[in-house]
Amino acid sequence: MAEAKIITTLEEFEAERRKGIGTVLPPTGVFREASLDNIRSFTDGVGDYNPLWRDEEYAKKSRFGMITASPDWVYSPSIGAGVAGNGTIPRERTSNKYFPINYAGGEMEWFRPIWVGDKIYVKETVGDVQNKMSQRLGPILLCSGLTQFYNQRQELVATLNAIVAKYLNIGKAITYDRTPKGKVAQEPPDPLVWERTRRGARTRYWEDVKEGEELPTLKKGTFTEKEVFFWFLVCKGHGANRSRREETEGTTYLATGHLDHKYSVERRNMPGMFADGPHTSCWLMQMATDWMGDDGTLKKFRFTVRHPNVVGDVNTVYGKVTRKYVENGEHLVDLEVSNVNQAELPTTFGSATVILPSKS
Repeated sequence: MAEAKIITTLEEFEAERRKGIGTVLPPTGVFREASLDNIRSFTDGVGDYNPLWRDEEYAKKSRFGMITASPDWVYSPSIGAGVAGNGTIPRERTSNKYFPINYAGGEMEWFRPIWVGDKIYVKETVGDVQNKMSQRLGPILLCSGLTQFYNQRQELVATLNAIVAKYLNIGKAITYDRTPKGKVAQEPPDPLVWERTRRGARTRYWEDVKEGEELPTLKKGTFTEKEVFFWFLVCKGHGANRSRREETEGTTYLATGHLDHKYSVERRNMPGMFADGPHTSCWLMQMATDWMGDDGTLKKFRFTVRHPNVVGDVNTVYGKVTRKYVENGEHLVDLEVSNVNQAELPTTFGSATVILPSKS
């Protein structure tokens, strides 16, 4: 059998990638169970210690009556990068040596809770390709893919339309200003998760919300290598150690580049070890769920990754209410959320739509 030909140009990749647009990928039969350990491990990995999805006694008193997974837990079965990036192109035909892949953003929607014990399967559909021009990277391709999450009852739980960027490898790190602006406190992230206050069981009613009001800031502290490791090992259930990376030299493998400084620079064109795009988006979703309380529902979430979150960055999440309205009988609030680093750069920003209880 002939070896698969590695694609070496962006033009060739685009042509091959476009052939698969609209294709529903064959089901793998692989599922991720929302076990209590898996739910808790995920929230450990993103620094979200909301008792609603980790404390059984607390959850029993909620409207759910038991623990449910946090909305962002759907990333555990899949972040959608594979179907968005390569589409129908076999993985062995692409390599970071020629053009890296990085998460650019996504749109998510939830339809029902994920209960403890649910088994989540995915259905993946290859999306479109768009040509763009980046000032720092030159021509890039924004590739999308739809991932639908189903439980063992064949109920649609959530959808994720992921967008990833493919671009020519420039062989060095992109440059941008990460210099701290003003006095920035280097705080370890671990204590911050315990100091965090959230709305919790105190119902936030739609009528009490004011457009323009600021959300309490969410300090994430200094981003560490341990957090990168936890995301891939604990949240995603896999890692990418150096020996495995060398075995798969020339291919894109799992967490390759996130956990190795040299590889991050030379193969991913990042300033150093950095967060997976969905990892940072979890912080923005935490901002929304902390604010809305146990009786709120995260309905939709949209986000864009503008700059990488690099190990050593100091991150803070900000948010505000942009709109409140009633639609199809639901009392909705739109939030604007963003993660800002020590250089006052919004690295990841987005918007969330939440459903709140009404007094009427």
